[in-house]
Amino acid sequence: MTAHQVGHSSTLVVDEKRNNRMLGVDVWYPAHVAPDIEQTRYELLPGVSFPSATAFENAPLASGKFPLLVWSHGRTGLRFNYSQLCEAIAASGFVVVSSDHPGDTLTDWMTGQNVDDETNDKQRLGDVSFIADCALGLRSELMSGLSSIVDASNMFIGGHSYGGLTALIATTGIHGMPAEKRFKAAIGAQAYTRILPAELIASVPVPVLLLVGLGDITTSPATDAEPAWEILSKSSLPHRRLNLPYGGHQACSDFALYIELAPGVEGVPQLVLDYLKSIAADSPTGFETTWRTTLSEQIEEIKVFLSAHM
Repeated sequence: MTAHQVGHSSTLVVDEKRNNRMLGVDVWYPAHVAPDIEQTRYELLPGVSFPSATAFENAPLASGKFPLLVWSHGRTGLRFNYSQLCEAIAASGFVVVSSDHPGDTLTDWMTGQNVDDETNDKQRLGDVSFIADCALGLRSELMSGLSSIVDASNMFIGGHSYGGLTALIATTGIHGMPAEKRFKAAIGAQAYTRILPAELIASVPVPVLLLVGLGDITTSPATDAEPAWEILSKSSLPHRRLNLPYGGHQACSDFALYIELAPGVEGVPQLVLDYLKSIAADSPTGFETTWRTTLSEQIEEIKVFLSAHM
């Protein structure tokens, strides 16, 4: 794949068809970066941010047509918790779009505003379809001109944990919600699948990539990856699975980076530090020295997988 410079943009969009549901959205895309364009900073909390390694804020769009990857965050997650992965996929020639799922973000869970699973599923499926529409210029605009570079014939979906579940059910529909038929393949990173009926997993109509953390104790291989893979592996579709020997539940996210950076960032609330400590405690021994390699393995596998289905 050709290496591209990466632009980043953030916005808010409103879905008038769903009671004016408002979504925060981040977009990463191939870009033309001039010397005067600032590097992106991701703001975790007011006044607490960290710099991007490769993305530049609101850089001009590159010329051409690029496939689209819609990325769905995990339970209690946020849309930009996967910036390293999303930047790397964009650098390989993709437009990557990630939105918050109100009702299942960290803020919602901390304030008691989280919703039940069925409501969450329905809202998430509406979110990913709406975001795909926006990327194609059919609804609210994510950024000026973005739809002109999105290849509508090559659209994919992926996600982490509950976002991995979202990626699967988006292709099949659930709870009366229709399938989103524009996605050509789906990615489940440390995916939460144990609550899905076997017949639903068997009915997934597109190739699936499962990224499995062998050190994951939240969506462990025994409870989530193995049962799902047992079903998928019997399909005639070219499903793939990558085992990550040193991967924990947050293997695809930025949390290992947050844990690394937090002690040196002024103003990080103790509540956040305690939360990061809890994630560290649930991570495999030695993750501090292996997380970059584990993340890189996933990025390369995603690139290969998506390229095979374009």
